[in-house]
Amino acid sequence: MDESQLVSRAKTGDEAAFSRLVFPYLRRVYFVALKITRNREDAEDASQQAFLKALAHIGQFRGGSQFSTWLTRIAMNEALMVRRKRRTEEDRFAYDLDVDKSAPLETGTHTVDFLHPEAVFARNERQRAVRQAIETLGVKLRVSVYLLALEEHKCRDAARSLNLSQAALKTRFMRARLELRQTLTNRI
Repeated sequence: MDESQLVSRAKTGDEAAFSRLVFPYLRRVYFVALKITRNREDAEDASQQAFLKALAHIGQFRGGSQFSTWLTRIAMNEALMVRRKRRTEEDRFAYDLDVDKSAPLETGTHTVDFLHPEAVFARNERQRAVRQAIETLGVKLRVSVYLLALEEHKCRDAARSLNLSQAALKTRFMRARLELRQTLTNRI
């Protein structure tokens, strides 16, 4: 059975067809959510919510795009909602925490015998500065960096999953690069 037939059957309430429809995208949805939430538990919650929402709203899928694109967009929205909720909770309870923000994001240094320890340290510091700079970007710009630069998606596919034109995504990515360049010139 092809995807369009599975969609038709899922729209009539066939849960087995829906299961067969979403099965190939389980990992993809999870990893999209993980890139946005940066937390395994939150990514699991967001991906589970995405599948529940897709099941509840399968009748709204018009077929104007691929099912995987529609499902990925739902997952992105759910992950953004989980992240927004988490940020609100963290802000509310931040006064109780004594967080050392200077702690490195990556705890282990991966030294290679032929590299000098100072070179390894400098490389790790540059990587940490880049990660921190990416985190300071707004959500829209950060997602464009994740999709195009870090995950190396094709612009066409990334734009489709974000429901944007390729030109709009390229513009966001260019703005993100400019902001990163300005931020990093002060740090590195």
